[in-house]
Amino acid sequence: TYTNTAEYKFTAWNNHNFSALIGQESIITKNQSFTSEVEGLTDPRLMLLSAASNATMPSHSKYDKIFNSYFATFSYNYDEKYYLDLTYRRDGSSLFGLNSQWGNFWSAGAMWDLKKENFLSDISWLNQLQLKASYGSVGNSSGLDPYMSFGLIGTGPLYGGQSGTAVANPANPDLTWEVVKSTNVGLSTRLFDRVSLDIEFYNRMTENMLMEIPYSFTTGFASGWGNVANMRNRGVDITANVDVLRDVNGFDWTISANVNYNKNEITQLFNGLDEYVLANTGLKLEVGKPYGEYYYTRWAGVDPRDGYNTWYDKNENLTKTYSADDAVFLGKQRYAPWSGGFGTRLAWKGITVSADFSFMLGQYMVNNERWFTENPQMANSRNQTTEMLTMWQKPGDITNISTPDSPMQFDSHLLENASFMRLKNLTVSYTMPQRIMKKTGFIEDAKIFFVGRNLLTVTKYKGFDPEINSNMQLGNYPNTKQFSFGLELTF
Repeated sequence: TYTNTAEYKFTAWNNHNFSALIGQESIITKNQSFTSEVEGLTDPRLMLLSAASNATMPSHSKYDKIFNSYFATFSYNYDEKYYLDLTYRRDGSSLFGLNSQWGNFWSAGAMWDLKKENFLSDISWLNQLQLKASYGSVGNSSGLDPYMSFGLIGTGPLYGGQSGTAVANPANPDLTWEVVKSTNVGLSTRLFDRVSLDIEFYNRMTENMLMEIPYSFTTGFASGWGNVANMRNRGVDITANVDVLRDVNGFDWTISANVNYNKNEITQLFNGLDEYVLANTGLKLEVGKPYGEYYYTRWAGVDPRDGYNTWYDKNENLTKTYSADDAVFLGKQRYAPWSGGFGTRLAWKGITVSADFSFMLGQYMVNNERWFTENPQMANSRNQTTEMLTMWQKPGDITNISTPDSPMQFDSHLLENASFMRLKNLTVSYTMPQRIMKKTGFIEDAKIFFVGRNLLTVTKYKGFDPEINSNMQLGNYPNTKQFSFGLELTF
């Protein structure tokens, strides 16, 4: 990484403060790897590859990746009361197509410190009041691997084990930056020297979203990377902190909380499309709908008369014939519209207890494990849940487990509410008094502590863990409960 900057700061006319910076940065990555594997080492003391009875084809790869940036910033404030910040940058990346490797991005922000105005300076209960607003754009290239915009040639045993050469990747010379344009308006305040509150409203437009575009199979490829959609996110972030007790008979107690509400909407799709189904995900992109809303055929339950699964078709009629063509939007989202956390800290005479919780509300996830553990057609080969004890057996049985004669389908019944609240961190510590430490003559501080993580989770989700970033959970390793005890000494 090479970074070069030049900055100039000065003050003029007493209270006018200026700062200007220009810079350049290059990030150059060169990678080369070689792998060789063998099988049939019968003795762990045999350390040479040649001692094996069977060898696989070695693999060899290399790539270069380069980012170049030129940027400038300008900051101004008058009497530390009115602030203005401007930025401009030109970024180039070798990850993009030759026609579109460079992007121009800029931002502007302003802040007004109202507390320093004469009409508010004498209000004793108002400690801080700041109003801020900004607009800016930033580029994103995450998800791309090197050379994905090029028409690549692949070589190797491509033809029945025989060496050959073939086109390995379709070219897209117009592949370019994903751009996020944000407008933010916020207010920060502190009241009675005890309550801090930050509120920020935002509107974010994401343009030229980077995703894989489906291709006609006549091209020889199923898909290729492209700029596929535009999306809008609107919402509010609220953060609050309260000093409930401050050195009251040795007690200090603070409470903090934050919450975010976000609403997203797809505003445009590639090639003029209004909708596009993401195959094998249960998700569909459609203009005017949220990104991540589930699109499944609706399960209507098990018919108690014969134990067969029933579904709703697109016209709300009951049917016992499953069809993916009857899929509809369910009004349930992969991404939680509500998220946040809260915590508290209590301290008294060296004893400190703190707890932090997090939550997500309104998110849903497909519990793919149930396909295997609640499926009558797999009951003779796989472990099953106790739900299988209620499987339909005779007319009149009311159950959610059908007869084995009616196959389970990937439909809405596997979709579960994955909202949760979790105790992320619990810390209890005791710091020895200084008078005792001074008697030792060589230990300055001593603290005994316990830290617990993920100790409590409240959720309706039946799977292993609702805190998995996926639309579908199958065998994902869950967050673990952790217990730590320790002694910290300072000499």
